[in-house]
Amino acid sequence: MTDSALQEASRLVGEDLAFQRRIWRFQRWGWAGLGLLVLLGALGAFGGGPLAEARTRSEDGAVEVEWERIERAGRESTIRLRTVAPHAGPLLLRLEEGFVDRVTVSAAEPRAAGEARAPGLVQLRFDPPPEGRRAEVVLRVHARRPGLVTGRLVLGESAVSLHLVILP
Repeated sequence: MTDSALQEASRLVGEDLAFQRRIWRFQRWGWAGLGLLVLLGALGAFGGGPLAEARTRSEDGAVEVEWERIERAGRESTIRLRTVAPHAGPLLLRLEEGFVDRVTVSAAEPRAAGEARAPGLVQLRFDPPPEGRRAEVVLRVHARRPGLVTGRLVLGESAVSLHLVILP
């Protein structure tokens, strides 16, 4: 078939090849975008993966904290606090600012020996760890509603600021 015959056939069928090529280009961009979303989801950009995990230390270096910075509302997650050096005496853990309003502590390991509440503050008291051992506290928490949460965890005199993104 010659070029003129091909153009005549396209005209009779109502085909617009330039428009079709634009549609195909748009579809390729769409597939690339969907592939990127799947990759981000697998890596944890929407919670539950390596991109969502975070770790920090207090300014004085005495406390390490691990948590998921990207969470889902209503889903339980873990905040793990550890003292860097062996700890003697009872542990006092305070949850301050946004944590009290937006995050619920459903469990703590070891179990808290005491709890006190005030507006914008929850204080948990834990028994001392065995002699010469580092203290470790694991909090099981879940966020009540989506949004950005900023709060502080204070263990003894060491404070750590945490930032969470809560997705629906």
